[in-house]
Amino acid sequence: MKIIPVKTHILSQKIIPHINPELAKVYQVPEGHRSIGFFSTDNDDVAYLAADDATKKADIRILHAQTFYGGQTCSWSKYGGSVFVLFSGPKVQDVKSGMAYIKDYVENRSVLCNFDGDDGTAFYADCVPRVGKYYQELYQIPEGMAYAYLVGGPIETNYALDKALKASDTKIANYWYPPSHANSSGAVLYGTESACRSAVNAFIDTLRAAVEQPMKI
Repeated sequence: MKIIPVKTHILSQKIIPHINPELAKVYQVPEGHRSIGFFSTDNDDVAYLAADDATKKADIRILHAQTFYGGQTCSWSKYGGSVFVLFSGPKVQDVKSGMAYIKDYVENRSVLCNFDGDDGTAFYADCVPRVGKYYQELYQIPEGMAYAYLVGGPIETNYALDKALKASDTKIANYWYPPSHANSSGAVLYGTESACRSAVNAFIDTLRAAVEQPMKI
């Protein structure tokens, strides 16, 4: 089975240069941050990784990131996509920079894929060499560590996760049980870059085998 890349898109993006104090309280905007940005994409996994990546390059903080129930096909709005991400920065230029880095990641660095062009076999498996501030805070991954982001269909993903852990010296930073909001399952593993790459390779190989022979035990 061939791995086929799947394009991801930003569906909507907006920036508020000077947030209203009442909204700032609702969003729990940090002191000293006056500007906010928010965006949606048609794949939630890419959005989370893009947000973490942007925190390494721009002076922003991710305030809220949540997958919609059922993903894009059940979105209330045609611009809602699969996820809503909200972030803030001290100045509007910080937020603009963050949005630019996010847009570049979504459009040019996503590795969302499936097997043989079948949407029913979609998966995301990638090694990020250095964790960003977002995942440091959210998942307590030590600064400087790499992480592997692994997600796919519930049965095949959980089967492949065991192989990924056995093939690498990694630990689980976060795991989501099926069904998730988007009816998937997955985990974030962390360790050295070489260990995380080994985990990714083992995950993909095992995932392919599970998809090829779903009834084999």
